[in-house]
Amino acid sequence: MDNNKIDEAKRLISGIVSHQKNTDDRLRNFEDQVKDLKHAQKLLAEGQTKTYEPEVHNNDFALKQYTNEDGSIQWNTSNVSKNITGQGRVNIEQKGLLDADVYANQWHADLCKMNQDRSLARMMMKDPYTPKSDMKLYSHLQKAPSFMKNAVNKIFADSAGVGGDWIPDEFKTELYQTFQVPRGLRALLPSVQMERETLLIPKLSRGGRPYIKGVATDDLAKYQASTIESAQKTVRAKGLATLMNIDDAAGEDSAFAIIPALSKQIAQDLEDAFEDCMINGDTAVTHQDDIANWNLRERWGTSGLGGASDHRRLFLGFRAAAKDKSSEKDIGGTAMDFGEYMDAVSQMGELAVGNKICVVSPEALIANFLQLEQVVTLEKFGPQATVLTGQLASLAGIPIVMSRFMGADLDGADGLYDNVNKTTTGFIIFNPDSWSQYVRRQITIESQKEIASGAIQLVSTMRAVMDSPDAASVKNVVYGYNLPI
Repeated sequence: MDNNKIDEAKRLISGIVSHQKNTDDRLRNFEDQVKDLKHAQKLLAEGQTKTYEPEVHNNDFALKQYTNEDGSIQWNTSNVSKNITGQGRVNIEQKGLLDADVYANQWHADLCKMNQDRSLARMMMKDPYTPKSDMKLYSHLQKAPSFMKNAVNKIFADSAGVGGDWIPDEFKTELYQTFQVPRGLRALLPSVQMERETLLIPKLSRGGRPYIKGVATDDLAKYQASTIESAQKTVRAKGLATLMNIDDAAGEDSAFAIIPALSKQIAQDLEDAFEDCMINGDTAVTHQDDIANWNLRERWGTSGLGGASDHRRLFLGFRAAAKDKSSEKDIGGTAMDFGEYMDAVSQMGELAVGNKICVVSPEALIANFLQLEQVVTLEKFGPQATVLTGQLASLAGIPIVMSRFMGADLDGADGLYDNVNKTTTGFIIFNPDSWSQYVRRQITIESQKEIASGAIQLVSTMRAVMDSPDAASVKNVVYGYNLPI
């Protein structure tokens, strides 16, 4: 945790709050306030985010599992034939040295990092020639634990020379952990790893009914039976993809120079698309919003909007889910008061007393929420307060999280984007225990050389969706709309 960044975020928020409560013209320099608020959110997220550190053990012996019976090294995960006592030879999945889930020791961790950087660099080059990286890997392999020396020496003895032919070129490892951990809203949802493309979630739509237990007599009576009603939720993994064109003239040094920026951008693109869909996604044939003309905050450009592959069709988002459940609150186009906010919360029924998170636009937070005396902002949180990722304030004990993908260009009549009336914003309240992110595969990168255009096409993909196992009628989310700016 970076306390300096968190303190700076507190300072910025405190300044905005002071301006809102002590200035007659509250909306003066509104754009600057929004800018400061977004910066505060970024600082807070960075300050709370722990730098990913892979699980590293101090166990050299664990590396023996990556040495095959013939003395070769198992580089990547694959099915191999193993002789198991009492069972004979069986086919099992053998983890590879370069894509292991856990690093045996620091040498192992460094090897995987070197190879991952090298592989990504080679993907960005017309001629995958990386002598500097190859020599670096060669030197590192010479430092392998003593019991691996024979396997390492065999690699070079069987190779045409000291070079990259003894290391797989395929960039098979998932880059999720290396690039960035989930940010924003996605970080607030539990993650469920999917082992197959389709996940069936069994659930009880109605539990058993208890009856009064009878007193034992000579004529024993059986307990009254009750019928348990069950149901099943089907979740299917879907994917997001980005394509980047890179000049094929890139050499080894230039390729390595852009890896940090490229890594960050790839993660940012996919995470932004996922968060946008969390709020604005709709799986209906006709999307509830006019997404063909909705370039929210100028984030997506103008090409490809609204088509069948628009990321806002990936899964059902909070706004559309609330409309389907008829759990909405019309604020009325005037400044929101605390009673209206609580009326919105009450739309959730019995879930209103459970865990809740409120998602707002920057404009809604400044122009409406900060006006309420019941709002507790970040700089006033007690030292023992549990602060969620990206949380800037709290209202009625409900964390307030800001998202740039909560629009401020919506029609007050229904809270939708119609490309005509673009004067209001809104907020979402959802129960985080009712929603999960279902992940089949995290970020993976592949490349292809395009000879005709002189470019390297770099494609990043992930397979994940957001869904809820609750019945369609359960009001686990509410949408407050027609909120003035």
